[in-house]
Amino acid sequence: SVQQVTRAGMGPSGDGAAEVDTAEVTLIGQRSAFLAAGVLAAPVRPFESRAGYLRRWAVLTAVLALVVDIAAIGLGYFLAKVLRDGDLDIGPALLRQVDTTIFATALIWPVIFAIYGLYDLRRPTHITAELQRLFQAVVTSVLVVALIAFAARINVSRSFIVSLLVFGLATTAIGRLLVRRVSHTLNSHGVTAQPTLIAGCNEEARTLARTFRRRRWMGFDVRGFVDVGHTGQTSIDGLPVMGGLDDVLTTVREHGIASVVVAGSAVGAGSLQQLDTALADTDVAVRVSPGLPNLGASRVIVEPVDGMALFSLRRQRFSRRQRALKRALDITVACGLLVVSLPATFVISMLIRVTSPGPILFRQRRVGAGGKTFIIYKFRTMVDGAEHQQSTLQSQNEADGVLFKMRRDPRVTPLGRVLRRLAADELPQLVNVLKGDMSMVGPRPALPEEAAQYDDRWRDRLRVKPGLTGLWQVNGRHDLGFDDYVRYDLFYVTNWSLTLDLYVLAKTVPALVSARGSY
Repeated sequence: SVQQVTRAGMGPSGDGAAEVDTAEVTLIGQRSAFLAAGVLAAPVRPFESRAGYLRRWAVLTAVLALVVDIAAIGLGYFLAKVLRDGDLDIGPALLRQVDTTIFATALIWPVIFAIYGLYDLRRPTHITAELQRLFQAVVTSVLVVALIAFAARINVSRSFIVSLLVFGLATTAIGRLLVRRVSHTLNSHGVTAQPTLIAGCNEEARTLARTFRRRRWMGFDVRGFVDVGHTGQTSIDGLPVMGGLDDVLTTVREHGIASVVVAGSAVGAGSLQQLDTALADTDVAVRVSPGLPNLGASRVIVEPVDGMALFSLRRQRFSRRQRALKRALDITVACGLLVVSLPATFVISMLIRVTSPGPILFRQRRVGAGGKTFIIYKFRTMVDGAEHQQSTLQSQNEADGVLFKMRRDPRVTPLGRVLRRLAADELPQLVNVLKGDMSMVGPRPALPEEAAQYDDRWRDRLRVKPGLTGLWQVNGRHDLGFDDYVRYDLFYVTNWSLTLDLYVLAKTVPALVSARGSY
């Protein structure tokens, strides 16, 4: 997680408390046609011109978001009007049907969006956080429209207000996703990426650099490191160490650096102050990773107290209402998928019976919420008795930790490879969801021997039910290592929301279609 630090000690919202944003779970956007063709590329620019160049792109992106929002608001308004009137002619009569007072009032939405920080697109905010702010902004906007209509004695039905809320949310959310795709694509191709230095040379600094290089859509183009602790290192993971703190201003100017990200665990208060002072007269953005591993960003609030910055940790507690909502979502989605997949389930069962001797279903003990074990169901994709053969293949294990993975596991049947590629072998787990052993979205179901090795950090995975899908599913599946599984699972547990569940479910389909990490 990376927190923007302002020299006044206040958060970006200006209210003295800034939320630490994270972007650990968003997939890289697809390339647009004109970028893929190489029409745009990031030019090499001197320090000052590069900073101005990035500012201009930030303004252009904000203007794009504004235009898209206005179009989305207008579309939402007309859809609500169609639902109310039952018909809306497209033609010259269209303008005469528009209640100009209400439509003009709706144009105050972008102002409210700006108040909620929805046009500051330079911050790598995760999509769920942005959609939550968007929801709040749309609700506020509709309430303002209703209040103004009431004060002006304009006859507006409650059904129209509700329709405006629903359609406004839908159209603006779609518009935001499109703007994010454009912004992420520009970042991924270096057009709007910020040349970045990492302050620190420890493991946290290395992790930051790897994350930024792997997730280029975040917009941090890592050029090298600053040796804050005088470690004497000359390079880290192929990136140069560009001197120490005494040389940071020269380094920034020579290499056109626009952003410095500080590894909090590598930099003391004195060094951070020295860095801030050295860059005080520049436009370089300084961000600090608080060095708090495995804490979800939404749990951390920065509170300035008498010139000091305190990290306040909010504990994630699941209320009865939240659990009921999640259970309702599980039952609804699982029942729907069971009905839709019945023909496929029948065909798969027959094919397994015909092509491979042994049972149709594979049963295995897994660890669920609170450490309670349960039997998980899958379509069998390996030869019968495959578990007993694992010891002979241990030397060919390609996974780390307690996991066992082989890209070409000889125990997998030909049909099993197809089922695994499509994740169709996991369809029987819908029964686990209905039984209450699992959830539609959650951490990866752990093996007992795996859970037995959990330390205090990892044990948080067992606070919620394991999921049929999860952040691990939409971010690489089997390509992930054990530490990646744990990191995604801990992020999910500490940042759970219904919005996050819906986000993961929406991302699961394209992840399965792409078959990335499936074997």
